[in-house]
Amino acid sequence: MKQPTFPIDSASMDLLIDAIAEPGYGVFPHLLSSETQQDLIELMEAKESEDEFVRAGVGSGQETQIRSEIRSDSIFWLDPDSVGSIAETWIAGMNTLSELFRSQLFLPVCSYEGHLARYPAEGFYKAHLDRHAKTLAREVSIIVYLNKDWEDTDGGELRIYTDSEKGVSGPFIDVLPEAGKVVIFRSADFWHEVLPSSRPRLSLTGWLRGREEIT
Repeated sequence: MKQPTFPIDSASMDLLIDAIAEPGYGVFPHLLSSETQQDLIELMEAKESEDEFVRAGVGSGQETQIRSEIRSDSIFWLDPDSVGSIAETWIAGMNTLSELFRSQLFLPVCSYEGHLARYPAEGFYKAHLDRHAKTLAREVSIIVYLNKDWEDTDGGELRIYTDSEKGVSGPFIDVLPEAGKVVIFRSADFWHEVLPSSRPRLSLTGWLRGREEIT
């Protein structure tokens, strides 16, 4: 069994840090190596074949609810103890990135959590912030797309509202979810939504987190 490659090199980590420093978000089509892309795609395919996905909810903790009118994706949470070396390597890379954000930007991040996400054809996620209303833990959102041979006509764009003050009333950019593309943004500042697609849409979504603070 081949060993997965370390997911992000030091130069790429610097690009992510610079994006979060200013303007607070970034889109990187060619950040990951082809080997890392393939490792993550194989992990997604394995979890799909094993039927490991469950419907995603809205909210956090015991207040999580399935709200089909808000989001329609199914997810599988990464656990390095249960999904093997690909996830272990990815989580190790994200923990290294967390250390750099803490030392270079003084962000209070100390851990990573992430899940694979699968949207069915015509799936969507209405505009939202990634920081939950009752917890301040999520600081930085990181998305990697795993869609091979994605075309403009397939849709499924991530719409990011780029003015943190105006939110959904302000300007936005649309990001096509092509394989290997990485998107990063401050979790508390940027509203975003997933637009419907004509085919299933796949991603790895995760967060660099601070200590849990319940309001």
